[in-house]
Amino acid sequence: MKLFFNRTLGVCIVVTMLVFTACESDGPAITNPYPKDKDSIAKANDTWDYRTIQGLHAGLFKPTCANSGCHDGNFEPDFRTVESSYYSLVNQPIIKQDVGGKYSYRVVPFLADKSMLLHRMLVDLNGNSGIMPLSLEANSNYPAEKDSWSVRINDWINAGAKDWLGKSPETTDFPPQVLGVQFLVGGVSLSRTGIYEAAQINVGQSPEIWISLADDKTPISNLKNATINWSTDPSKFDVANEVSLKAGPQKTMLGLFNNTCDYYWNIPFDGGQYKANDVVWFRITVSDSKNINFQIPNNNSMFMLKTYFALQFN
Repeated sequence: MKLFFNRTLGVCIVVTMLVFTACESDGPAITNPYPKDKDSIAKANDTWDYRTIQGLHAGLFKPTCANSGCHDGNFEPDFRTVESSYYSLVNQPIIKQDVGGKYSYRVVPFLADKSMLLHRMLVDLNGNSGIMPLSLEANSNYPAEKDSWSVRINDWINAGAKDWLGKSPETTDFPPQVLGVQFLVGGVSLSRTGIYEAAQINVGQSPEIWISLADDKTPISNLKNATINWSTDPSKFDVANEVSLKAGPQKTMLGLFNNTCDYYWNIPFDGGQYKANDVVWFRITVSDSKNINFQIPNNNSMFMLKTYFALQFN
């Protein structure tokens, strides 16, 4: 039987906009290394505590702030996913300063009164920037629930601005993130049946695997302990298969979000032992200055990220 990876998210997206004021940028356009429109932390139909980053994303950031032309990846903060929301908010410097110079960061763990996020939701910055959000969907219930969301934001920050694992950040050095995975045969990228689907390879072929990573503090070439493991079971990896990734030379290819990015880490992979319909799952491990032996995908990643790292033989 041929293995397919099809998922239905069951999400209805309302595109009609009711614009109260034009959404303005807090900075230049960004390319964010997190899954666009598909979240690797939150799952469809999950019920979240609205005082967690998952609940804030599901109930506020995604439907109210990530609308078209605003915080949908055009500029920071990026509210497309739980990860991008968290990483572009917590301990991240502001772009627009208030007159008194009170705020330096968007979210300061344990200090809601020092966090620009909450201030922007309550006060017109300098009297000319408007109160966030500047625009709303036609069916938004935010005006009626504004006070409740302000309290939830306040409580989340004062509780330590915890991530999806319930941990408060000890540093602004976030773990490496994947920008793209390419499987090359004869220098040509293997095709996928969908963005997050396994790469398709013919029996008997052996690909080169290339990984594109991003890190907020560490240059990619300075990442340490970069290894790769593989398995025919996505939940079980034998440590005996762990091998080092090769560093360089750099290649520029398409990434996860259909934009070009730089690929630096790579390795040849022997596919000769696999037969039709076999699926091989890959997992990389890498360290920056703070996050030691960080795995991508890991146990908290959604299944679609795991299939993106997979190879299917035909």
